Amino acid sequence: MIIIVALALCAISFTASYLLCEATKHTGVVDAPDGRRKLQDRPIPRLGGLGVLLAIAISVLAAGVLHSFAPQWIGSSFLPGGVPEVLYAVGVSFLFGLVGAADDLIELNPVTKLALLIVLCVAAPMVGVAVGELESPFGSITAPAILIAGSAAWLLVFVNAANFMDGSNGLSLGCLAIMLAGLGLSLMLAERGGFPLGLVCMIAAIGAFLIHNLRGTLYAGDAGAFGVGAMFATLALISGLSVWTVATLALPFLVDVLLTLVSRARHGQPLFEAHLDHAYQGLIKRGWAHEEVAVLWWSLSVVCGVAASIGAAGGGALPFILFWTFALILSAGWLFLHGEARKNFAGRTHG
Repeated sequence: MIIIVALALCAISFTASYLLCEATKHTGVVDAPDGRRKLQDRPIPRLGGLGVLLAIAISVLAAGVLHSFAPQWIGSSFLPGGVPEVLYAVGVSFLFGLVGAADDLIELNPVTKLALLIVLCVAAPMVGVAVGELESPFGSITAPAILIAGSAAWLLVFVNAANFMDGSNGLSLGCLAIMLAGLGLSLMLAERGGFPLGLVCMIAAIGAFLIHNLRGTLYAGDAGAFGVGAMFATLALISGLSVWTVATLALPFLVDVLLTLVSRARHGQPLFEAHLDHAYQGLIKRGWAHEEVAVLWWSLSVVCGVAASIGAAGGGALPFILFWTFALILSAGWLFLHGEARKNFAGRTHG
């Protein structure tokens, strides 16, 4: 029976997401080309992320109703973590999505938007959406103040990273779907229960959005990047997995975003100004199609997901070793891509 219920919930999530995403196309809220960072040839509706978040809410509510009548149909854990933490994590994620939606609708002042994000990032750990311990080669850190500060920093970095990477069709939310799958697989292999059904419903909702997005007819907007990014970030915090396992899942975002910020800082460029300096943007400028760039980052996410799952299964120092191994490999790839981009730019300048 549980398999039938699982399929039904996934079907609900997928169908609701597809229809709600279709409805957002008719809101009149669009992302218009500006000749600088937004290079599409026509205005594109940009509230698709709201459709995804609402579909996730519908599937979570449906699961809650079913659980009240027949808890055995849902399984032991619909989402990773205990009940209070899960509710807070999902609630905070929707608040992140609302901040993104407000920016999509009225274009918030950057300082105001950052302030709102910081408030949410600090509030979430204060109500229990925080990592249980910070593991290091020198032992585990369990001081509450450090755990709260570390969790807040993780949320701020990852949620913004998900937004920074949302500049190519299918890339950000497609990678987030793979990261959610990697989170579920890591939980299974670490023997922390089965693959949470709630993660499958989230992946189904993202899949429905991608049907629109990969056709170039709908963007997720900040609502999608912030909201779905926060879903992964908060659930990862309360999953009980090693911080190194979680960080390995996130490497395809973290490496590109952090190294790009370091590069811009070195050259005295504003860190939070819109730009085209990310590695994936460089590939698009060199003629890669959006789908090709998305597939490359999906592939990187799969590789990192497998590595994270192996680390979760092995335990001990393995998650730490795998994180730094793949962080160095991806960093080398980023440096290579940027080196090639600089050569091409110099060649065009002197040609």
